[in-house]
Amino acid sequence: MSGLDITLDLQRDTFRMNVELALPGQGVTGLFGHSGSGKTSLLRALSGLDPARGRVRINDTCWLDSNRDFALPVHQRRVGYVFQDAALFPHLDVRGNLDYGWRRAGTTARRIPFEQAVDWLGLGPLLTRRVQQLSGGETQR
Repeated sequence: MSGLDITLDLQRDTFRMNVELALPGQGVTGLFGHSGSGKTSLLRALSGLDPARGRVRINDTCWLDSNRDFALPVHQRRVGYVFQDAALFPHLDVRGNLDYGWRRAGTTARRIPFEQAVDWLGLGPLLTRRVQQLSGGETQR
């Protein structure tokens, strides 16, 4: 089966969530809900940043199977995760922050040229701005 097949049991202190999803392997899927409903917990579990019990298969590749004590390492999951709070270096401008991530990704992980990513995200006019000069939306981009 192609797509996302997810069956997870997440436990965080007094919060517990059971998730069963079958999603298409292409397109865009939105995740929404009330504050505290588990959106971030689910995304952190899918990315491998937080432990979870269950099974996650992405396009026929197993990322997690707790019954077999298997969890694909975070760096092998090829998933992007944008944190709610910006984690930008305040001593660098926008270009410096982008360049830091670009260099850390390694040549095999770079799917598009740096300039194309800047263009797609509309960051060209912001490249020389300091982090403290960005609006909330600019910071998220």
